[in-house]
Parts: sequence; structure tokens; C-alpha cells
Amino acid sequence: MKSAYSVLGIPGNASPADVEAAYQRATEFYTPQRMAEDSNVALQFVDVREAYQVLRDPESRTAHDRKLASQLGQAASRKPLPVVAAPREKKPIGLLPIALVLAVAIFGTGYWMQSKREKARQELAAQEAESVRKEAAAEAERRAAEAIQKADRDRQDAAAARQEAMLRREADTSMMRLQNSQAHQRSQQMQIAETERREVQRKEYERRAEEQRAVMESQRRVALDRQRIRELCYQNYRKFDC
Repeated sequence: MKSAYSVLGIPGNASPADVEAAYQRATEFYTPQRMAEDSNVALQFVDVREAYQVLRDPESRTAHDRKLASQLGQAASRKPLPVVAAPREKKPIGLLPIALVLAVAIFGTGYWMQSKREKARQELAAQEAESVRKEAAAEAERRAAEAIQKADRDRQDAAAARQEAMLRREADTSMMRLQNSQAHQRSQQMQIAETERREVQRKEYERRAEEQRAVMESQRRVALDRQRIRELCYQNYRKFDC
């Protein structure tokens, strides 16, 4: 019988806290990756878990301790029997074959039971490894799906960013065009206002020049009229001022 204490690597007087700590260390060592890579590791973890389940329960631990004590007592009580020589003629015939048959049957039964337990442990380890493999595959699929979703979100964010940048450029271009158009309109308005102002100034200058010419023409006519009057006065009266 294998000792659960030796499987967990703890002494026989270990406390429940020691049992929990030993199992925690074992779970940290027997990772799912190791069990998936090596079936022997999975079998070892099955033994560790069975030992932990035995020692964590007070009743099963007590029964386990009784079996260990009984096994140790049987081993201590086994002593070699004295060999008594018996006469050949009194030796029972056929005892040795019967003993051999019984020994073979006992060992065969024990081997069969051990093989059955080993097969059960292997099946359990295979199931554990398959479960770990399925969990790892599911985790890989989940991570792949998350990566695909993240890539899709990144592409959507990038497309939205490009769209926003394009809209911003178009808005900036439209604003620049509007500002240029407004500046051009203001320039045209200023040119029109300047042309109108110059036209007003030109007309005003022409009006003043016309007025000045009219005044000068009037003064010239008045001077001519006076000159004729003086000439007529001289012709008629022989004097310039009549």
C-alpha cells in the first residue's frame, strides 16, 4: 500500500494546514501544460489528488492510518519459520503444486487488480489531459476570437479615424475656400468703392473746373464788353469813359 504522506511529501503528523500547503505546492508544480505534454505527469497528479482527498477528510485519513499501521505491524511480525527436516516418506504429495497454484492465483489477482487500478488511473489521467487539452483549445479559440474582434475594432477605429480626418480636411478646405471667397469679395468691394470714390472725385474736379471755366468765360466776356464800350465811347465821344 502506497502511503499518502509519502505521495504528498509530508510527515505522518502533518496538520491539515500542512496537507493544504503540500497540495497547493503540487498544483503549482503539476500545471496543465505539463500534464498535457507528459502523460506520466498526469498520472502522478492523479496520485497526488487521491492522496490529498484521503488526507483532507479526517475519517478517510484515520482509516488510511489504520491500514498503514496494520501493514507495518504485519511486516514487523513476519519472521522466518524454522525449517524442520521431515522424512521423505511422510511428505504430502501434491502440496507444492497446490501452493504454487494458490500463489499464482493470489499474485495474478493482485496483478489484475493493480492493472485495473493502473488502467483506471491512466484513463482518469487521459480524461484529465483531454480536459486540459480541450480547455487549452477553448482558451486558444477564445483568444483568437478576441484577437479577431480586436483587429476588427482596430480596423473600424482606423477607418473612423481616416473618415474623420478626411471630413476635417474637407471642412478645412471648405473653410479656406469660404475665407478666400470672402476676402475676394471684400477686395472687389474695396476696388468698387475705390473706383466709385475716384469717379466722385473726378466728377467733382470736373464740376469745379467747369465752374472755374464758366467764371473765367464770364469774366472774359465782361472784359470784352467793357472793351467794346470803351471803343464805342471813344468812337462816338472821343473818350474812353462815357
